[in-house]
Amino acid sequence: MRYFLLLPLLLLAACETPTGDLNRAILTQSRFGDLPDWKNDKQAEAYQVFVESCRVNDRRPAAYTTKTSLPIGERAAWRRVCQLSYRFPNPTDGEARQFFESNFTPFRVTTPASQKGRLTGYYEPLLRGSLVREGRYQTPVYGMPRGVAPFPSRAAIESGALNGRAPVLLYVDDPVMLFFLHIQGSGKVRLPDGKLVGINYAGQNGHNYIAIGRPMKEEGLLEEVTMQTIRDWLYANPREARRIMNKNPSYIFFKRSPGDQMAKGALGIPLTPGRSLAVDDERSTYGVPIYIATKSHNRAGWETPYRRLMVAQDTGGALVGAHRGDIFFGRGEQEEWQAGQQNALGKVYWLLPNAQGGGLQFLNVF
Repeated sequence: MRYFLLLPLLLLAACETPTGDLNRAILTQSRFGDLPDWKNDKQAEAYQVFVESCRVNDRRPAAYTTKTSLPIGERAAWRRVCQLSYRFPNPTDGEARQFFESNFTPFRVTTPASQKGRLTGYYEPLLRGSLVREGRYQTPVYGMPRGVAPFPSRAAIESGALNGRAPVLLYVDDPVMLFFLHIQGSGKVRLPDGKLVGINYAGQNGHNYIAIGRPMKEEGLLEEVTMQTIRDWLYANPREARRIMNKNPSYIFFKRSPGDQMAKGALGIPLTPGRSLAVDDERSTYGVPIYIATKSHNRAGWETPYRRLMVAQDTGGALVGAHRGDIFFGRGEQEEWQAGQQNALGKVYWLLPNAQGGGLQFLNVF
């Protein structure tokens, strides 16, 4: 079968990763029939996200290569499937499914540390702010510092370490919401005149991300740890809130973007709710179709299957592991709730392009 020519390259990528890295990818060739509920997904939605990613990756010299310089399939194979996708702009779900089945091979992703990946969620927060420091708008939103090395920790920044050393994009009225914006990576700020300003991830201070829920539970501050319970506690305990938030030394810097677009991911294009996935960009890369089979929660408290094809378009400081993923849920109250509840193990499959072959794919149309 034609995709066997891809296998030596994939095995080489896995073997060349340092043996001490317990989060590196181990790829096991699978079949589409192994993907839970594959035929029940709406692949046309994922197809459009894949095409958008292709157009950006066409211009990226390092596309389909991880930060460790290991390739995720052959660049020529990616270009072939991307060029083919441009010829069929509006497929049905069945046609999109046939495209992926004809041109890709699924590989189950595991790591030396675990067989299953962890799938969490994120959303686009909405804050209130001003372009000038006035009234209730006192908390700065920083852009990338200039001439600062190494970058200070969150606690040092909150104590003024970047005063005059980093551009201030705007000021917001809620330091707790800004903290969660750092976790989400992008969001919107509503100005006093009603105008929306987008702010997107521009960089990080290089300090390790530490989830504050664990130390809060260890201190007996929380029994159940979710985004909502953490936020409620911080609001209810303003005198202690900064101390707790500073337990996470990681700090995010932003750049402004148009306010009328959905949040942009690290790939530089607007994210698609329920189809855009943030990944560990040290061990994975952008533009790869990724099928996840995990669980989510509904308002009644029931676990429900969450199985769908997504596309890697973003990253985050808390994502460590080849099969670690963060599902983008969108913007709004329900989406915020879903993102806060999402935290489950699941199976993760990378769809990698066949090394050779091709030709007309939508045979049922032509």
